[in-house]
Amino acid sequence: MQPSASESTTEQTSLMDRLKAETAQAHAETEAIPFNAGIMAKTMPQARYAGQLSCWCRVHEVLESALNASTDPVVQGAWPGTTERAPLLEADLKWHVEADVPSDAVQATTDMVDWVQAVGSDDPRCLLGMLYVLEGSTLGGMILGKCIAEMYGCEGDAGLAYYSAHGNKVMPNWMEFKARMNASVTSLEDQDRIVDAAGETFRRLGLILTGLSLGLPGSDD
Repeated sequence: MQPSASESTTEQTSLMDRLKAETAQAHAETEAIPFNAGIMAKTMPQARYAGQLSCWCRVHEVLESALNASTDPVVQGAWPGTTERAPLLEADLKWHVEADVPSDAVQATTDMVDWVQAVGSDDPRCLLGMLYVLEGSTLGGMILGKCIAEMYGCEGDAGLAYYSAHGNKVMPNWMEFKARMNASVTSLEDQDRIVDAAGETFRRLGLILTGLSLGLPGSDD
């Protein structure tokens, strides 16, 4: 008996493969925002970096609260085992102290928080698309963490808790995350909605980063 078209597609393309392929352009556009270049060039004012931590903390707090509160079996299969980032961001903010957050970034963050809360209430499985984007950002954490440590004199995990979440086990943790996501989300309908949510997450994070880029070297403003 031949498998149906939907069964065949599910077997051939996992959720994580789809997420990587179908959000590639959105990912590239987000990485091209001037804020990221400021960190890599080690020209980022510390207060503005703390501003990013502040925005990210608000997003992680609402997302992780929604994931923890969800009783959806798909969410429960994918989320447990993932390191919560909000406490790590709070620890970093105590070290970097003063946060400079332009009003555009404040508004974009508020809009994203409202969106995450709405999605968590209406379609909690889509929270996994947001989780994919934010969890994936740790893959570049070793490079970014090194730049941040050199800029601000961080030693050990002090001021670097967010980018040191997995220590030297970044890739093993990522592979475990991929396995949980793929095992939990097999429905093509669920995959479609989660991929769409991931794309929207990149867009909204991009708005925050654009706001945080205001006035920085290399920005248009």
